[in-house]
Amino acid sequence: MAVAFAHFQLFYPGYANAPFMWGNAVDLFFVLSGFTLSYVYRREDFQFSGFLTARIARIYPLYFLTTVIAGAAIIVPLQFNPTTYPLKEALSDLTLQALMLNAWPFGSDVHWNVTAWSISSEWFCYLVLFPLLLYQKVARSAAMRLLCIVVLSATSYSIFVRYYDGDLGTAQIYHAKSEWSYWVPLLRGVFGFTAGWVVFACYERRDGLYTFCTRASALIWSTLIVGVVLAYRDLLNPQALVFIHPFVVLAATDQGSATSRLLGSRPLHFLGVISYSIYMTHYILFVGYLAAYGVPSTWSAQTYVLLACTTLAVFAGSYFFFERPARDVIRSLQHLRPAQTSA
Repeated sequence: MAVAFAHFQLFYPGYANAPFMWGNAVDLFFVLSGFTLSYVYRREDFQFSGFLTARIARIYPLYFLTTVIAGAAIIVPLQFNPTTYPLKEALSDLTLQALMLNAWPFGSDVHWNVTAWSISSEWFCYLVLFPLLLYQKVARSAAMRLLCIVVLSATSYSIFVRYYDGDLGTAQIYHAKSEWSYWVPLLRGVFGFTAGWVVFACYERRDGLYTFCTRASALIWSTLIVGVVLAYRDLLNPQALVFIHPFVVLAATDQGSATSRLLGSRPLHFLGVISYSIYMTHYILFVGYLAAYGVPSTWSAQTYVLLACTTLAVFAGSYFFFERPARDVIRSLQHLRPAQTSA
């Protein structure tokens, strides 16, 4: 939801610098993903084929659908140009996006649906990184695990600050000044995901870092909020929040804290359930609103209410009528294979 607000800010500059519009939440997602998969899967009974099928079922149907819609509704009519974005480039980008390789460093780093880069980075973590981490031994001491988290966060931050190129990702012919710029999306995912793996080790062992984070949950969440406000006051680089994300995830494991109870409430739980649909569809909706209703400064209060209700309906409808059914169909195919083989 935070990423959606951040993209809302990009489209509607009248809302710039609002503290809650925070696009860097995607780095928190990578940490949370590394933690969650480490929690769910164990090396003793890990099956790569089953794992991969579950991951594809989870992300691919809606990812592909929104990529096609973004291409047809936004890229082709608004940005396709024989000079700046010729058909050859568009077809190459479509192929990479269809294979979820668009954020890997051998392509143009173009994403028709702007959120797709993180799914591509996550796909690398599923395909390569997590199977490797699953069979690795994490640092034994809490101090070394803390050092690993700090080093991973610092490396991610340094690479982003030095090499991030905001012009990459746009549907146009463009060459970054540094080849490292093409690595930034993938490395953000790798370092964040690995930090989540280390965080899970702290949680599993209930070490000193886990104890501190759960007891200081309110302090950690308050630090995150202060960091967001400082970032939008231009007093802190927004990417510096990556240093806080691992500790936020660890603090959230304390189910008795006020923050965890709030996150577990029905409204926020529902938003969590449909969060992937929110993430993948919001950009297309915002572009559509801008095309249909013009600049927000001309909108009435009734228009805002109408669009808010429409947005929530699309988010929920996307989940219940496409994302979940498509996921269930793909997972059911996996269960059919043993029966077909034995027959």
